[in-house]
Amino acid sequence: MTNPATLSRRALLATAAFGTASLLAAPVFGQSLGRATAGPLGQFGLDAAQFGLRPGSPDDQSRLLQNALIEAAKRDAPLVIAPGRYRISRVVLPDGARLLGVPSATRLLAAQAGPLLLGRGLARAALSGLTLDGLDIRVAAREGLLTTDDVADLGIRDCAFVSAGSVGLVLNRTGGSVEASQFQGMRESALFSLDSRGLSIERNRVEDCGNNGIQLWRSQPGDDRSIVRGNRLDRIRADAGGDGPNGNGISLYKAGGVIIEGNSLRDCALTFIRNNSGSSVQILGNQGKRCGECGIYSEFAFEGAIITSNLIEDCALGASMTNLDHGGRLSVFANNIIRNARKGSYPGFKDPVGGMGVHVEAEAAVTGNVIEGASDIGISLGWSWGMRNLVATGNMVRRTGIGISVSLVPKQRNALIAGNVIAEATKGAVVGTEYGKPVTGDLTRAPDARAAGVRVENNAVG
Repeated sequence: MTNPATLSRRALLATAAFGTASLLAAPVFGQSLGRATAGPLGQFGLDAAQFGLRPGSPDDQSRLLQNALIEAAKRDAPLVIAPGRYRISRVVLPDGARLLGVPSATRLLAAQAGPLLLGRGLARAALSGLTLDGLDIRVAAREGLLTTDDVADLGIRDCAFVSAGSVGLVLNRTGGSVEASQFQGMRESALFSLDSRGLSIERNRVEDCGNNGIQLWRSQPGDDRSIVRGNRLDRIRADAGGDGPNGNGISLYKAGGVIIEGNSLRDCALTFIRNNSGSSVQILGNQGKRCGECGIYSEFAFEGAIITSNLIEDCALGASMTNLDHGGRLSVFANNIIRNARKGSYPGFKDPVGGMGVHVEAEAAVTGNVIEGASDIGISLGWSWGMRNLVATGNMVRRTGIGISVSLVPKQRNALIAGNVIAEATKGAVVGTEYGKPVTGDLTRAPDARAAGVRVENNAVG
């Protein structure tokens, strides 16, 4: 039996680190870290203390960490950092860097404004078990505690990003995964990705961000192929104001081919999930409670949005697939539950907004949804001239003003409203409107010549 007194410092460090992180190491690093090596390379990698890093030192230890990372990368070995606090700034990750700490115990603190870690032009890099703390030092530009450019495969797992003066993670032209990590107290957003190479953003916790939670943007419309799944986002503000760019839990801009699935969102200033000009986007099985504008938006120049099996509660507007004037079209809104879409005054808006369960404009099917407690309209089909080829079938709408409204402004109209159950609609089950104002009676009771091109049939009204 080995005498505990004979255990080396590196062995103790490895035991401490991998006692909590061994189950995470293989997915992050993509290979076994258990190979035994001789000399200064310990069983699990290089010990950063060998290069002079001292936990709790008041000094800027950037140069020491830089040297350690370079040497570890040369040896194709992870660099292990012991528990403690280390002040660093703008340390550049070499290709193949694998940086491992002890979750919640290894803390990298900002020595000055700007990124703590940088990655540029890398094939691969990975971080696990680290806390990056920006100390709330304000950063003027959009920079992250970790900022990357042109990284093919970045692996982040079981890390924490806290008190960022701008953004937690800025990932430019980067692929890989961000998993099981925490983001808290960002002045701007938790994660900003530009021109992703296909990111997986899964099972993270995002709290208390100044303007947005997770942002996937592209410089030009394109196939982003990112997946945003199983994250929890809470308390996303809109400190910079505006009527859409801020206050969103998950924000897409020109990012197509994205799947947003199974996320839980609470208390977003404007929107839980906002898709601006992203085509072929799927928004599936998310849950959101309390937002100041629209729970789920697909807007402007999008083509193709599937929004299904979501549960949205306590918003001004449940969901909207809008902006035919910018080419926004082609959507399915199915099997969702919308509760308590209440028109009212909300921060950032001069006039009362909302009151609709769901709004669609062109080439859209609204089917199998349950909408209850929309103060003004349960289902809104079109607005002004923006109304084309719309279907509302098999929905249940209850406790609203107008059950289903349909715009009669366009001269060419084609809409089917059939097989819905509409109950307690105080201003009519199905009503034709012009610019939001009713111009017909209840079309389930009697046809109206002004509603030519709109088929209303087999609805159950109570």
